[in-house]
Amino acid sequence: MSKKIDDVLAEEGAAAENYDIEDTVPAGVAVTRPNLGRATVVSVRLSADEHARLQRAAEKASLPLSTLIRIWTLDRLRAEDEGSESSVAERLRRLEQAVFQRSA
Repeated sequence: MSKKIDDVLAEEGAAAENYDIEDTVPAGVAVTRPNLGRATVVSVRLSADEHARLQRAAEKASLPLSTLIRIWTLDRLRAEDEGSESSVAERLRRLEQAVFQRSA
């Protein structure tokens, strides 16, 4: 008798939950799961050019694409919470201007 798909999925889910990744990595390698608390995934449609630009920015920052998008998104949300529309780059530019004006 063949298994029902629900049974197969339940078995696979249980196996995934009990999988111990530490058994598969070399000694001395620390395993982290930094996004374990982030349960929501957002899908966004981008043009090929927009995706390529994001990918280049991520590579330049030595970050995975999703990490860069998360950082930029959270930065924007933080700025709006603070009542400021400026980005980190804009705030840094203003700080540099203030510092260099004082030293001149």
